[in-house]
Amino acid sequence: MSEQENIFLQSSATAEEEAARLQELLGLEPIPDTSGAGPDEFGLRGPAATVDGVLGYIVQPNDLVVEEGAQATDHYPIEIEIWLGRDEAVQRHEARLVFDRLVAARPDVPMLLCHDLDVLVAAYRPGRGVHEFPAGTTVDAPDAEQWRPWVVAGQEV
Repeated sequence: MSEQENIFLQSSATAEEEAARLQELLGLEPIPDTSGAGPDEFGLRGPAATVDGVLGYIVQPNDLVVEEGAQATDHYPIEIEIWLGRDEAVQRHEARLVFDRLVAARPDVPMLLCHDLDVLVAAYRPGRGVHEFPAGTTVDAPDAEQWRPWVVAGQEV
């Protein structure tokens, strides 16, 4: 399985600072072999919450912005990749638990939960709470009417 879950943070911190926060919050440890990582990629790992297994994390700058505002994720400079490496449903559930913990621990930080960089699962905006997107909502411009009020500040309806 090569699919992953993604959490995007609307944070002015660096990827290294966000990795340190995530490590402390979730009790993670650095991935020992960083030979394949880029200079701004920080690998972490820790136990899964609901199964016997290890979740992997990469905290990095969001370098997916092609045209500002064309995708929901364009407004979020930090990306956290999460993977379990087996059952996709379990991986999605584990990522949702991480998202919920981040929302609770960092109520001032807007964030998105996505599946495989494509499907929007949920968004959190301070003062508005968490919004669940309908199944199949993508991060792309054709679905902007569904995500814009929850992704872009000042676009609330």
